[in-house]
Amino acid sequence: MTAPAAFDPALLDPATEVLPLADDTRDALLAAAAARGFLYFRIDLAGCASKAELLRRVAGAMRFPDWFGHNWDALADSLGDLSWLHAPGYVVVLEHPQGLHRAEPETFAVALEVFAEAAAWWGEENVPFRVFVSGNEADEGAGNTSPPPAPAADR
Repeated sequence: MTAPAAFDPALLDPATEVLPLADDTRDALLAAAAARGFLYFRIDLAGCASKAELLRRVAGAMRFPDWFGHNWDALADSLGDLSWLHAPGYVVVLEHPQGLHRAEPETFAVALEVFAEAAAWWGEENVPFRVFVSGNEADEGAGNTSPPPAPAADR
């Protein structure tokens, strides 16, 4: 068994971008986040092919309150609050996004934009909120936080 690749803990500092995460650095990321007392959320998107399913999985993994409205505005509001999950920092890993990226590229792009906006807001508060996309196609969306085309509805 080989040791996981080294992870640069500076990547947990406040920032505004969504970054790709190599599968072999996930354990090191978890260790670095835990060492800083950050909350760490792994959101498994395997088999996810719709906005509704994406929002359900994010809400479940991040323990959103019952009042979560399951739309983009509610996601932005919840990511910018997190009062029920007080921590010195937050790490979110979107795992296995390939199916969603292929089935609903606009949904995937808007989700990354909402996460990037949350990271920017928390950064202004000097609270690290880092979002990583793992999997073979992580580079296809992560790191690109330029606005995607406006969704047809519910934005």
